[in-house]
Amino acid sequence: MSVDLNETHEIKMDQLLEILPQRYPMIMVDKVTYLDEKKIIAVKNVSGNEPCFLGHFPNKKVFPGVLLTEAIAQAGIVLLQQGTQLEEGDTPVIYHTNIKFKHMVLPGDQLKTEVVFQKRVGHSAIVNASVYVEDILVASGNLTFTITKL
Repeated sequence: MSVDLNETHEIKMDQLLEILPQRYPMIMVDKVTYLDEKKIIAVKNVSGNEPCFLGHFPNKKVFPGVLLTEAIAQAGIVLLQQGTQLEEGDTPVIYHTNIKFKHMVLPGDQLKTEVVFQKRVGHSAIVNASVYVEDILVASGNLTFTITKL
């Protein structure tokens, strides 16, 4: 599914489910607040009811870095699907990550994930990302996707 970028910059959950291949409990984007061909801003509300908190960690709930990386990846997938970077049927899959974690994310936090398209080289696409809770940078870095047919 493609969203008309001239019509709206916001994407709600029902539209996201048409774009993303992931399903609950792995959906890490609740809505998109901004989207153009080069940049996306996505929001994830971290609830104390997230399945990961059953074991990470029982005495001090901390949102796992791998799920922060997944939030970046899903925002990147939406960005790449909406631009001219992909052909029909192509799906970006994480190939390489270089994410630095700066602060813990806890239940009740709202993630604001900003992903910027850098370049497409052959069957790969590179994006840069920053993840914030309020105005605090909690993670940043880049992801390389391989573009494949799933």
